[in-house]
Amino acid sequence: MRPEDFPAVFAEGWALPKPGPFLDYFRPLIHDQATFTQPMFTSARGPGDIERMFRRLFALFPDLRADPQRSAVHGDIVFIESDCTATLGRKPIHFPVCDRFVIDNGKILNRRSYSDPTPVLLAALRRPTSWPRSLRSYTS
Repeated sequence: MRPEDFPAVFAEGWALPKPGPFLDYFRPLIHDQATFTQPMFTSARGPGDIERMFRRLFALFPDLRADPQRSAVHGDIVFIESDCTATLGRKPIHFPVCDRFVIDNGKILNRRSYSDPTPVLLAALRRPTSWPRSLRSYTS
């Protein structure tokens, strides 16, 4: 996979059901030495740790969608801006995310996700029905 191909690959993967088909799609694209970093989760290193991080994310947001809006490629670096939506406590939440990827020899070597976690945290605090699922996602 070339960096300039990755925005389409990303969009195709996020269109899949979560977590199984999503993880099956992305697993072979993750470098053995990959590091993924995103708000509200500890950094994940290696394919197994990264898969566990996404399973925790999808435990919190089973219907999470990322709709890519814009992308930019510079050498081996790819930026993708997405509008994310999910249900939390039976109500929708929306938040923007910008992901930066480093592609090395056709695989994702590094992903850093930039977003403001405040809207998600405030929504969780205001929706007590989401508390059990929120706690489970952080302890699993």
